[in-house]
Amino acid sequence: MKGQSAIEYLMTYGWAILALVIIIGILVTSGVLSPSYLVSEECSMGSNLPCTFGIYNSNGETKIALGVVNGFPYKINITKIQVYSKAESSEFTGLDQGVLLDSGSNQTYSGNLGKELAENSIARFFVNVTYVSCAPEVAATPGGCSDSPHTMSGRITGRVIQG
Repeated sequence: MKGQSAIEYLMTYGWAILALVIIIGILVTSGVLSPSYLVSEECSMGSNLPCTFGIYNSNGETKIALGVVNGFPYKINITKIQVYSKAESSEFTGLDQGVLLDSGSNQTYSGNLGKELAENSIARFFVNVTYVSCAPEVAATPGGCSDSPHTMSGRITGRVIQG
């Protein structure tokens, strides 16, 4: 009697364990449990400069399209955008001249980030946006902008796609 109950116990729980192993195997091979699948994409430079982005490979190089929205209640003059990676030696420095953005308007900047990164890999970059305020109370001249530059820093994390 004891032998029969032991065999029934092993058969019942054996099938349950086999089913669990099969389900875990399917999840692992589908990529659902891979760390890169669990990374969320983000572009954060603070609430006053919301951004969107796309990182893509084209012609043997990785490129970025970065959209910046002026969330300030006044005009700003963006004088420099720098996107760089600490892991790679890639760097995109855009804007040699200033771009005036009205409150609520947006601008998209594009540039090369260097050598091609693996498709579907997760890329992490840091971004610095340098701007001057064109608020009337701080403008150096009427209708102009301030002479004092400000820098907003943030980060970009996203999946590299084929362009």
